[in-house]
Amino acid sequence: MDMHKYFKYESTFIPIKEVMKLNEKILDDLYATSSETEKFNVFFHLQNEYYYLLNKKEYKKAAHICYLISYYLFIALTPPHSESLAREYALAAIKLDDLPMYREWLNEVEMGN
Repeated sequence: MDMHKYFKYESTFIPIKEVMKLNEKILDDLYATSSETEKFNVFFHLQNEYYYLLNKKEYKKAAHICYLISYYLFIALTPPHSESLAREYALAAIKLDDLPMYREWLNEVEMGN
């Protein structure tokens, strides 16, 4: 999968109308086909998108990105402290948009990896 379809290095953002199309499968595919550096860059692109959406007051979309960050940290990247980091992003998603899916994900994260 081409990482540049979603994330460019020119400091561009994912268009707001496209954010909800980004999902777990896409992140898994990106992780599986990216170089070591790009695997970490996906996280930073997602984090930047989160703050961009917050500044635009696109809270439901920011919640979706928080959920995806949590997922990516917990399932794909698994850096040190992935459980606590994933938990915080899951909680942030719930705070922004309290969906059952986000609560179920938080329960999964709290079971540990």
